[in-house]
Amino acid sequence: MKIIVSTHDSLCPIKGGGALRTLKAAGEFKKLGHEVTIIAPTDGIGELDGIKVHWLHAPKKQRSQLLSSLKFNIRLLRKFLQFAGSTDMFFVHNSIAAATLPFLKWFYKFRFVLDITDIHAEYLVTNRKTLLERAVTPLILAIEYWIIGSADHLIVVTKAMRDLVIGKGIDPAKVSIVYDAAEIERIPREKEAGYENAVIHLGTVDRQHGVELLISAIPKVLKKHADARFLIVGGGRELWNIIKLAEKLGVSNNCVFTDYLPCDEARRYLSRAAIGVIPRQDDLPNRIVTTLKIYEYWAGGTAVVASRLEGISEIAEDGGDILFFRSGSADDLADKIVTLLEDRNLAAALARGGALTVEKYTWNNTAPKIAEAALGEHR
Repeated sequence: MKIIVSTHDSLCPIKGGGALRTLKAAGEFKKLGHEVTIIAPTDGIGELDGIKVHWLHAPKKQRSQLLSSLKFNIRLLRKFLQFAGSTDMFFVHNSIAAATLPFLKWFYKFRFVLDITDIHAEYLVTNRKTLLERAVTPLILAIEYWIIGSADHLIVVTKAMRDLVIGKGIDPAKVSIVYDAAEIERIPREKEAGYENAVIHLGTVDRQHGVELLISAIPKVLKKHADARFLIVGGGRELWNIIKLAEKLGVSNNCVFTDYLPCDEARRYLSRAAIGVIPRQDDLPNRIVTTLKIYEYWAGGTAVVASRLEGISEIAEDGGDILFFRSGSADDLADKIVTLLEDRNLAAALARGGALTVEKYTWNNTAPKIAEAALGEHR
């Protein structure tokens, strides 16, 4: 089969949790003997892992998501049109890169597989919005679910997400669940000296990630552990607001803000931390995901403290490989962090539990499942 693999996430350098998932899927298709072409942002790189790449610029996330996504899809359509007549399958990660495919299916015959780790329009409902985004959010929601419904097959990352799309009228037979995974062989598990007092948030710093809640918890932690350090590893639209909040609360001297880093460099910070935090709010778009960071925390031997979210609860066990805190409560988050700083045996036990759990979620196990679901009877 001739397969086009596409995403809005940058594949080189890798940015966004979906980028790695997309690359692993493309590699698995190639391993199975299919003719694979990637159309995605790569900063000019023409080949990745032996797969030819037609590159384009990624959407600009620092400004209007709506306008940047529209411009991106116009550029992407030009690329798709070059291949639509000779392609057997389009495998697209997240609907931002799939907006034109339902229309192309009117004119060309191909299998359209949509791999979803987020439903982006749902974030518009809960996040701060520009005036334009506020006005068109209902329309954008309807369009995203229409794109999802147009796919020949959907691959989702949680049972909660599967239930949501089925509730929107999607045929259950069209929906497969394949959880995310970690590159455990590339994530350091050994810890550096002094890691015991460090807490990390690894990944993008946008509104939905809830990093302001972690910053708000820091003063209470420092009252009991003045030497605690907080590593905010990653960049995003909310980073400047997070830095200003840390300054306002007088905790910036205990914080490190790295901004965007190459993937492997960011992961190295896991060797400097004992506790990894997932402070997302309990709202619909967060409830249906697991986040890539939980797998990477586990792979890095890091004890996890997270909001009790439905998707995460599908793969994690409270007290076994994670410590849940009450969503939206900075006080409870602070209490859980203090518990792990003071009870290092518990922190070590959670880290060991996570290391065992993540063995079920490696790319060696997960990439073949994605390919099998995508190809279906065509494999």
